[in-house]
Amino acid sequence: MTEEIIMLGTGSAFPRKSYNSCFIIRTDRLMWLTDGGGGNGIFNALASAGINPAELRHLFVTHSHTDHILGIIWIIRRIVNLTLEGAYSGRLNVYANSEAADALTEICRLTFLKSYFDTMMSITDFHIVAHGDRLAVEDVEVEFIDCRSENVLQTGYIMHLPSGHTFATLGDEALNPRNADLVAGTDYLHCGAFCLYADRERFRPYEKHHFTVRDVAREAEKAAVKTMILSHSEDVTERKQENYTAEAAAEFSGRIIIPADGERIDLIAGSGIF
Repeated sequence: MTEEIIMLGTGSAFPRKSYNSCFIIRTDRLMWLTDGGGGNGIFNALASAGINPAELRHLFVTHSHTDHILGIIWIIRRIVNLTLEGAYSGRLNVYANSEAADALTEICRLTFLKSYFDTMMSITDFHIVAHGDRLAVEDVEVEFIDCRSENVLQTGYIMHLPSGHTFATLGDEALNPRNADLVAGTDYLHCGAFCLYADRERFRPYEKHHFTVRDVAREAEKAAVKTMILSHSEDVTERKQENYTAEAAAEFSGRIIIPADGERIDLIAGSGIF
């Protein structure tokens, strides 16, 4: 049985050494891309993971910010090309809240050739999702949740995996008192943690509607999360994984994963593979 996360990118909106935060969940039957980062660097990230864009049938967009949605535009553009070349058949499924779906469609309309936009619309099923919606997708069930962001309409999900494990993501939103009840008790929680608490004056996460590792770890402990996976963070801290893990461990008794770009996380064994 395969259940894994492939962290294509882990960086924030303006990374220096990493790609923007986005990832794939893969099971025996499902290949589910969550966000696409901010540009065509998504293709290098996919290639490094050994994934052909022609394999992608399910794209999920958490929100409309450029560092999450623009890579999805590039993926759709590539799938349109593959379709016209006869190398892609069947339906492309795009899942997003109404705001993100409108932004995605409009960007494609404005930037694609009309024939390419028409092809996109003919092969794509848009699933507009809202808080509380549930969908069966391949071998998983997905429950969509409003991340209760104060910044932008952002949708996450809780995925019920074939193994019985639950995986939740809040996109780049941090776990905080507004949303902790939504994901309490999950086996795996992915969310944002912008920087170390000690570096809050340097990186000013609160001004960006983000939180620190310490903040997130405290909420995860109260919410009885079993494993937390933190990304959408700055990428200039020396020994980042070591230092982030140490700060989180002072507040959180569960498993802590601070992934690097390209890391695979086995959701059955619960370990990162470097």
